[in-house]
Order: sequence, then structure tokens, then C-alpha cells
Amino acid sequence: MREPGARLFTDHERAEMGRPTFDKLIEALDRGDIEGARTQATRMHAEQSAMHDLYRDKAAALQSHIAETFGEPALEAALVASARKWWLPILAKMPKGREGLKKRIKMYVAGLRGHLQPIEVLEDDAKVTLRMRPCGSGGRLVLEGRYAGKEALYTIRTPSTMTYGRSDYPAYCAHEASMEALDIEANGTPMMVVEPARNIGAEPCSFFLYKDPADIPPGYYARLGLPIPDDANASTRW
Repeated sequence: MREPGARLFTDHERAEMGRPTFDKLIEALDRGDIEGARTQATRMHAEQSAMHDLYRDKAAALQSHIAETFGEPALEAALVASARKWWLPILAKMPKGREGLKKRIKMYVAGLRGHLQPIEVLEDDAKVTLRMRPCGSGGRLVLEGRYAGKEALYTIRTPSTMTYGRSDYPAYCAHEASMEALDIEANGTPMMVVEPARNIGAEPCSFFLYKDPADIPPGYYARLGLPIPDDANASTRW
């Protein structure tokens, strides 16, 4: 039995607990300790995965509460209001113009890598296509069975702009539509559009980044209830 007043940790143990794992990883590399670096890299990945999923679950639970308590229109309003404060500032930092296209795409892919899942990157003449396998957030929630059972997350029943006109849509995934709509509102055209999988979770969703906004299919505006921009408006950001 521990004596009353006895300390649980030494000064060194407390100091080590508080040090960033990244610092320990770099130190291991600097001294040529490959196995030590591997240990720290594995630990850092585990720490980041846990934090990623904590915030994912927190957002999913909050969105479910809003829809269940105040209704689906309130959820859509909340998603738009929140994305206006976090997504638009990100877009404002993106390089503009056709000369910034390659860097803009690389920055977006870097953001998706924060989901800690492999990303398939494809390219054709018109666009770059990204697919996480599996999706690190909404898709994994479905795969983990979080939309079933007594504590199920909310499934949006009614087709709307936030579900791209689909029914039975996972509430967590509904933030993508507001991102596209706000981008169009602010910049004339969306930097990326999402094509949700027919079977979310089991199949990957596709993120399309078009090289020329004139090539974006009209349906991607129509599903948000927005008009197709004319050529002058479409060229402003590119």
C-alpha cells in the first residue's frame, strides 16, 4: 500500500510525460536510434488517432443532438454557420490563380492526410480525384456501427441540400454540402466537390478538384439549389 503523501512519479517521470512525442522522435533520429524513433512514431500515431477520433465523435454526437432536439433544418443551419467560421478562413489561405492550382491541390490533400488513412490520388485531363480508403471520419463511423443500436448517431431521413438530395444520410457527413455552398458563395465556384459513395463506409466517397471551373458539371450546383455561374464569375478565383 502506498504511504500517505507518497509521490506517484519522480521528477524525471513527470517531465517526460509532459514532453511532446514529436520532440522525442526527432531526438531519437538525431542520435541514430532507429528503433527508438520507430517506437516514438508509433506512439505519436496512436496519440493522434485517439485525438482525431475524439473530436470526430464529439462533432458527430453534437450534430446528432441538434437534429434530434431541434430538427433537421436546425442541423443544416448549424452546419452552415459553423463552416462559415472554419472553412472560409481556410479557403482564404489557399493560393489563387491558375498558377496556384498544383499547390492548392497539394494543400487540400495534406489536410485530408490528417485523417490518418491512405489516400488514392488519381488524375485525368479535367480533374484530380481523391479517395480515402477507408474514409477516416464519416465512413469509419458507419463501419464501426455507430449509426445502429440504442446509442445510434442520427441519420437524416429527409432529402435536402445538406444530403445532396439523398435520404437516410449519416448526419456527420452532411457538413460537406455546406462547405461547397459557402465556397461558391464566396468565390464563385467550389474548389472541390464531393461525390458520396452509394454505400457510405463500405465504399469510398470521391473528392473532385477540377482544374478548370468551367468543367464542373452543372449538377453539382443544382444539387445545392444554386445557379451555374457565368464564365466571368467562374474565372474570378482561377
